[in-house]
Amino acid sequence: MRETVSAGEAARRLGVAAATIQRWVDKGLLHAERTPGGHRRIHVAELRRLIAANRTTELSGPLAEWLDVLFDGNALKTRIALLTSRQRLGSWGETADEVASALAEIGRCWEAGTCQVFQEHISSEALRRAAAVCASEMHPGAGAFCATLFSIEGERHTLGLSLAELVFAEAGWRSIWIGEGPPVDEFEVLVARHKPHLMAVSASAASRPGPVERYQSELIKIASSTGIPLILGGSGAWKSLPGATRVASFKDLQAWLSGGQP
Repeated sequence: MRETVSAGEAARRLGVAAATIQRWVDKGLLHAERTPGGHRRIHVAELRRLIAANRTTELSGPLAEWLDVLFDGNALKTRIALLTSRQRLGSWGETADEVASALAEIGRCWEAGTCQVFQEHISSEALRRAAAVCASEMHPGAGAFCATLFSIEGERHTLGLSLAELVFAEAGWRSIWIGEGPPVDEFEVLVARHKPHLMAVSASAASRPGPVERYQSELIKIASSTGIPLILGGSGAWKSLPGATRVASFKDLQAWLSGGQP
């Protein structure tokens, strides 16, 4: 059976409105099948065909160079590329945003069928290891502030946290790396044991809005009761609620840590 996605997911992957998907299907520009309940299901192969057809420009400059490095999958080469980018751009915030753009491009390559899942995994692991080494080489001073870094529960996309760790380290902060987020009933124990000065939490677009919103509500409760600042990052469906700061980029995070507001 060929893999299919909903019309809404197809719209998200193509970056268009759901109504556009419906119009394309009605005009025969996009093939779809109907479920017994009457819902449209789009073949993933069709999405990849459209994405590939719309890629009319060749990548160049730093973005193309990053793709070459990341697809090579060599952690040492990736670390050298990180340090070179940091020297060129002047801050880890700028470098992290540049790398994030390259990661988004890898995602588009996968959607277009021009790279395999294992290539994406190799690239991610090389970047994760390289970023960890770079962060470990920046030693915070005695009494440094500490931040807990984790995603929402069930979220396995944690590369953004690896890049955020570089920004925290450059600002003189110590990171308590958690990765995939803990259950909400562990928040109080986490805070009591590690006494963080800040909680930085990420969610990707792959996480469904409902779980993101519920997790955010529980985070805000613990942040309000303890007075610990809460920063929300990633492209997940965070709500604009009081009690948390939403950062849209690593430069925003860098600005917050240096005393400015994003």
